[in-house]
Amino acid sequence: MVDENILKLEIKRLRDTLSSKADNVFNLEKRKLHLETAMNQRRHEINIHKDMLKAQIKSAEVERQTVSSELHERISKIDKLRKRYEILMISMAPPEGEEERSQAYFVIKAAQEKEELQREGDELDAKIRKAEKEIRALENTLRLMNGRNETYRKSFNKVDEMSEEFDEKQRLEDQMRAVMDKYKYKRRQIRELQEDLGSMQNTLGNLTADEQALVEVISEKRVKTTNLQKELDDQKAKKDRASREAAKIARAVRSAKKSSGELHEERDMHLRELREFNAQTMKQMGEVLHNYPDLGPSVQLYFSQAGLPMPPSPGPGTSRPTSSRSARSSGSTSSARSDISSGSRRGVGTVDIGALALTEAGSPTGAGSPKQGASPASSARGRKPSSRPGSTAGSKASSRASSAASRRSMEQR
Repeated sequence: MVDENILKLEIKRLRDTLSSKADNVFNLEKRKLHLETAMNQRRHEINIHKDMLKAQIKSAEVERQTVSSELHERISKIDKLRKRYEILMISMAPPEGEEERSQAYFVIKAAQEKEELQREGDELDAKIRKAEKEIRALENTLRLMNGRNETYRKSFNKVDEMSEEFDEKQRLEDQMRAVMDKYKYKRRQIRELQEDLGSMQNTLGNLTADEQALVEVISEKRVKTTNLQKELDDQKAKKDRASREAAKIARAVRSAKKSSGELHEERDMHLRELREFNAQTMKQMGEVLHNYPDLGPSVQLYFSQAGLPMPPSPGPGTSRPTSSRSARSSGSTSSARSDISSGSRRGVGTVDIGALALTEAGSPTGAGSPKQGASPASSARGRKPSSRPGSTAGSKASSRASSAASRRSMEQR
């Protein structure tokens, strides 16, 4: 109970303290508001006084500038008067070594100057009278010109259709119409020629661009031709070495088997090579015909003359291999394409591929085998057409024997 009373007393004391503190805070806030109000009023009064002082300073500055400008004007006037006085004194001063002149001298001098001015005025008066006379003469001339202009204006009035002036007018109008028609025709011709010139210039620009593109293509083709020629030379050298080695191996095999003629294996290899060569050639011909359909009638004519079927066209899903053999076949296709197109333009009636196919059908020894390292079409293009295909049988047989012997040696290795 005592503790509770103590707590109540403590609470009452704290409440009294809180109320006193709250009163103090309220009084302080009220005092702060009064001070802020007084400060705002004082600031307003200070701003008003400051504006008044600025206005006074501005007006004082304007008055100062006005006074300064007036002072400068008066100083400049004083300087002008001083300089004028100095000039007059210098002009009126006597020369060196002479005495100062009297007032009578200057009076006489002024009278002389007045007389001179009077004489000049008389001369100007005479000139004025003369100019007035000239003006009256010009007025008379103007009246005459007005009269003649009136006559000229009357001449533009409508004339009689039976008079000579009307006939002259009609003739001049006809001439003017003819000249205007000719002028319009010439203008139309000039416009058409300008349009033709513009179109020709555009065509010339296009042809120039095409020429540059073709020149670049030709240069690229020349570079490719040079590279291909180098490769062909290398392949020819390799072929010669392989042929010599094959001939050497064939002689060794024949001596080992004691056979003087061509062996059965060699003839079988030759036959296989010819079949492969013919199949590849027909495939290339089919690709050429597929790429250039306009060559179809000519090729069909040549194949019908040779008694051969038309080469098959490549399917839509065929793709070229990326091996060296495909590169050689593409080169042979391009060369065969050029041969066939040139043959169709020149009207030549012989095809080496047909001759090769005919020799294959006749006998194995009657057709040439493809050269190693060179395309079949290039080998066909390198041979000259001959009416006697059996005349080159010996050289073809020897090349086939050498190639077969080289293949056998490679298999044995």
